[in-house]
Amino acid sequence: MTTSFRRIFLAVVFWLAAGVAVEAADKAAAVLTVRDALTLPNHSVRIETRLIGKDSTGNVPLGGVLLHLRIDGKEITTGKTNDAGEASFEYLPKMRGTNTISVSVDDAAQVTAERSDATLCVWERRRPILVVELAALIQAASPSTVPADSLATSASGEVAPTPVPESADELSRLTQYYYNVVYVTGGESGPMANESIAQVRRWLEAHKFPPGFLAPPSSGGLSTTLETFKQDGWATMKTGIGHTKAFADTLLQHRMEVVVVPELPKSEMPRKAKAAKDWKEVRKKL
Repeated sequence: MTTSFRRIFLAVVFWLAAGVAVEAADKAAAVLTVRDALTLPNHSVRIETRLIGKDSTGNVPLGGVLLHLRIDGKEITTGKTNDAGEASFEYLPKMRGTNTISVSVDDAAQVTAERSDATLCVWERRRPILVVELAALIQAASPSTVPADSLATSASGEVAPTPVPESADELSRLTQYYYNVVYVTGGESGPMANESIAQVRRWLEAHKFPPGFLAPPSSGGLSTTLETFKQDGWATMKTGIGHTKAFADTLLQHRMEVVVVPELPKSEMPRKAKAAKDWKEVRKKL
């Protein structure tokens, strides 16, 4: 390669690299979210996503952006967001189990966003469902002692707040052979109330809690969430594990059994609720 040709070649490479850098810098930042999905084997399920950007007026839905759907790392399909920044995908799972949903923005799009993951639960009707309140998994002192961005992973790989001792192991034993689990966040007053569903999911994964369906907060509260599951045919949702009086009262109103852990003071404990002093006692109460 002659000296002059080498200079031309390097100039072209530099120009191309500069163009890519400028193009990346010109892309608008956005946030991509995807919800957990629940269905039966051989039943189609809708996977819902949303893409939101920001400008001087606040959050702005981004329409016309091409998204890619992957299930367990395999490319399934693509679709564009509508004017509300939303896109939905139909998927037909064949076998019972838990799958990872991944949605990403196309590389050629004029916006950039981190890939968003969620859980696809493919359950059978006959297996019982256990409703678990997030407050029963988190040490009580943690929400008031950690900063607002506490769910970010630290350099050491640890994630705050701190889980209740034995909760992940004991819940894993319950779900390994018998229960499917639905996690509920507890609404605006619960722990992690200000965190996104994605952050809560990362916290559960980081502390090795068993995979399950993470129910988003409902405008009608926990009662509406339970009614929705029943209306969708999930009649085996009959038991819950929680920590707050409000959670226990709601499940009892729906004629469900409930275990409170760690147990509340006697003056706050609902009469028909079962008390467990720690997670090792929970299995004896179910």
